[in-house]
Amino acid sequence: MLDNYEFLLRKRDEFANEPIIPPPLVRGNDLIALGMKPGPHFGEILEAVETRQLEGGFKDRDDALAWVKKEFLPANDAN
Repeated sequence: MLDNYEFLLRKRDEFANEPIIPPPLVRGNDLIALGMKPGPHFGEILEAVETRQLEGGFKDRDDALAWVKKEFLPANDAN
């Protein structure tokens, strides 16, 4: 009945190779590419993205960038 023990050993080895904190989905150069001007607000935006990312709020990088556009860029009025 060592199945559970062996399973846990395999999982331990799996997790040992994974980073504790994943690389950020969005960086400052991404904000610049969206047309934002660098400044102190970059830190706040990047921190908000990182928090949401760590909470599992994004599927991928594109999802994170879409959220940044929605939350931090002025709405484009077509009227």
